Amino acid sequence: MIVDVHTHLPTHEHNVPKKDIKKDKIYQSGKEIKLTNTIDEYIKALEPVDKAFVFGIAPRPSDPNKSLVGPKNEMEINGKNHNDIAYDLYKKFPEKIIPFMSLHPFDPNMNDEYDRATVNLKCKGIKLGANYQNFDPLSKEAFNLYHRLQKDNFPIIFHQGTSPMSDAPLKFAHPLIIDEIAIKFPKLKMILAHLGHPWHTDCISVIRKHENVWADISAQFYRPWSFWNGMRLFYEWGVLKKILFASDWPISSPKDNITGLRNLNKFTDKYNLPKIPDIDLEEIINRNALEILEINQ
Repeated sequence: MIVDVHTHLPTHEHNVPKKDIKKDKIYQSGKEIKLTNTIDEYIKALEPVDKAFVFGIAPRPSDPNKSLVGPKNEMEINGKNHNDIAYDLYKKFPEKIIPFMSLHPFDPNMNDEYDRATVNLKCKGIKLGANYQNFDPLSKEAFNLYHRLQKDNFPIIFHQGTSPMSDAPLKFAHPLIIDEIAIKFPKLKMILAHLGHPWHTDCISVIRKHENVWADISAQFYRPWSFWNGMRLFYEWGVLKKILFASDWPISSPKDNITGLRNLNKFTDKYNLPKIPDIDLEEIINRNALEILEINQ
């Protein structure tokens, strides 16, 4: 089973008006990426995978109308928010989509939204981007949220590593901060996105140390030297088994991430570098994240 543990909400329901089209070259180091997409485009991109986690990112309470990653979502109308949209996708495609919620620990209505998202909207976990959301992951408010998540056995996907957003503090997305959370909440399942790039060694240290901490491989293949170097380190430290498949759609597609993994040893052949066993790469692609994270549908 191929499970993509990292996809973002499409921005438009049926079509993207020309005036709304947004593209950017900052994410893939010069390659232009289309950031506005329809539901049909999203589902088309998911064809190579069996299941996909989908989520938005909860806004900062101080600026609830600001979109934190990418363009504003056109579907956030008529009282809906990012959690509603994730649930709507699940209702349309229940065999494919697994909705994840996003909350902000400093939102005074956080606990009510937690209840609504997990009970009414069937969310199976949470996405947090502490740097984008600008909250300290070690704050009392964040710890209160982790306590509920651990008690209810809901996993967290943390944005980890660098970001091109100038107002997103990098210190809140460093893998070593997760070490402190995992010590306090040893049963809380956590996924560190993007292999913690470019802090691969710190990400390795954390996922190797903690049984319930994993990494995802989303959006790594298009920087081939960094990708190979990181993957070789994960291999040498014996933690490739702690990596889950992910794409970071729309920044990159599941197909491109699968191809990138399968072509990794072509890069090693070209530059006479040490290989990573193909069988280990295939295991990453086919690793059953639902079983690992104890997600039941």
